[in-house]
Amino acid sequence: MGKFELYGKNIIGEEIKPNYKGIISKKFIISPFTTLNTREGFWQERKKAWVKIGIKSELGREGERHSGVLHKSSSGTDGKYIKGDCWRGSGNSIFDPVLTELMYTWFCPKYGQIIDPFAGGSVRGIIAHALDKKYWGCDLSGEQIEANYEQAFEILGRDPIKIKISSASLRQLFNGCKSTYIKDICHAKCCESSTMPDGVLIIIHPSEENKIINAGGKVIDGFLQPSKNKKCIFKDNNNLCILHETNNKPFGCIASPFTLNKNNTLIIRNRYRLLKCYNDGNKKPAYIVFKKSLELLFGKALTEKLIKHLDTGGKDVLIKMPFKNYQILCDNDNKKHNKINIDKIPFWVIGDSFDKLEQAPDADFIFSCPPYGNLEVYGDDPRDLSNMTHTDFIIKYKRIIEKACNKLKDNSFACFVVGDFRDKNGNYNNFVSDTINAFRECGLHLYNEAILITAIGSLPIRITRQFEAGRKMGKTHQNILIFLKGDAKKATEKIKIKLF
Repeated sequence: MGKFELYGKNIIGEEIKPNYKGIISKKFIISPFTTLNTREGFWQERKKAWVKIGIKSELGREGERHSGVLHKSSSGTDGKYIKGDCWRGSGNSIFDPVLTELMYTWFCPKYGQIIDPFAGGSVRGIIAHALDKKYWGCDLSGEQIEANYEQAFEILGRDPIKIKISSASLRQLFNGCKSTYIKDICHAKCCESSTMPDGVLIIIHPSEENKIINAGGKVIDGFLQPSKNKKCIFKDNNNLCILHETNNKPFGCIASPFTLNKNNTLIIRNRYRLLKCYNDGNKKPAYIVFKKSLELLFGKALTEKLIKHLDTGGKDVLIKMPFKNYQILCDNDNKKHNKINIDKIPFWVIGDSFDKLEQAPDADFIFSCPPYGNLEVYGDDPRDLSNMTHTDFIIKYKRIIEKACNKLKDNSFACFVVGDFRDKNGNYNNFVSDTINAFRECGLHLYNEAILITAIGSLPIRITRQFEAGRKMGKTHQNILIFLKGDAKKATEKIKIKLF
C-alpha cells in the first residue's frame, strides 16, 4: 500500500481511496449538509486512518471520564457520555477525529488558533496540529493532560531537531555537584532565585505537572511553589534534593545548566557563572560536570560521542536533539520570560477553564465538547461541573463560555458538540438550548446546526427494557452547534477552503 497524503502531508500512512459521492463531497471532504452520518463507510475508513497514526485518546482515563474525573455511575443515561469523547455506546472510544477534521477545515483558518475549554483526550489537539493549526486546551485531570502530552510527543514529534553545540561554552569550568560540596559550600544556590520574591524559579512543564503534584509538590501557573522558608519544597535540611536520581525530578531542574540562544545554539546559562561552583575547587569542563543534563537532553549514546568530540579538541558541532526534549526546553525558557510557545505541539493546561481561560491566546476558532451537568458525580473537587447542582452547573457553564467568547477574534466561528441529558425524573434538561442561549448572551449568533448520527453500539440490547419501562427512545445523535461572532462573509473569507 502506498501513503495517503492528507492535505499534502504523509500524516496517515496508509492509502485511502475515498468513494466520493459527487463533486460537492470531493471539494469539502464530505457534503456539508445538516446531517453527518458517522456510520457511513467513507466516514469509518477515514476514522480508522486517523486512529492509525497512533491516537489513543482513551489514555489517561482509568475507566470512563467526564470533565476530567473518574466515572462512578451511569444511571439514567441513554448511553455513556465521556468528557473528551462526546459519546460512548460500548467500549472505550475517542472523540470523533473525522468530525474534528471537518470542523477545523470548514470553520478555522489555516494556521489558526483553536481554544478548547473542555479538552478531555488528545484527539482534538493532535488533529489540530496535524492540520497546521494551533491548539490550547484545558482539563481538570492531571492524568489526562499527562497522557495527552505523551500522545502528542509520540505522534507529532518523531523527527529530532538539529541544534548547534557551543564548544567554548561547554568547556567552561565548574566544580562538580558532589553532596559534600552542596552541603558545605554552595548550598544548591542554583535551585534558588535572587530575583523572585518567592525565592525559587522552578518551571514545571505541563506534561510533568501531574507527577510533581503526586510527589507532594504544589504547582501554580507552571511554577513550583516554595516552602515557608522560600526554599524548594523538595530540598532537605542539607540542601540536597530528595528527588535526585528519581523519575520525579523535574526536567527543568536536570536540564537547568543549559539553554538555547536565539541562534538555536546550546550554551551554559549566563547566571551559572555567578554561582560559587563556577571556576572553583575541583574544576572540570561543564560537559563533564553536567553530564547527566546532557544525557537527559540527548541520550547516553549521543552524549558519549559529544564528550569524546570535545575531549579531543573538537569545535562547534551540529547534533540532533529529540523533539520532546527540544520542545520542553524551549517551553520552559519561554515560561521564564512570560512567553507562550504553542506552535509545534498542542498546549494543554491542568486546571479549571473558568480560571485558566484568561491565560489562553486569542482564538480563531472555539471547539469543544462540554460535560453533561451533574448526570454523574465523579469526585469532590468543588471546581468540577459534574459535582454541582444543575442550576450552579449552568451558571458556571455560561461563565466559561463567556470567557471563551471574549478570547474569540471578531469575524470567527465557534463550535460546541453537545447532547441533551435527562434529570433524575427522566426528563430532558434542554441542555442544547442552554448552550445556544449562553452563546447568544455573549453576542454570538447561532449560524449552523447539524445532527451527528452516532454509532448504535449496544443500544439494540438495551432499547427493549428502556422503552418498555419508560418509553425512552434510544438516543443515537449529537447536536453540532456552530456560532458566529461578527460578519459571516468576513469570517468565511479568512478560511478560504481549498482541499483538492
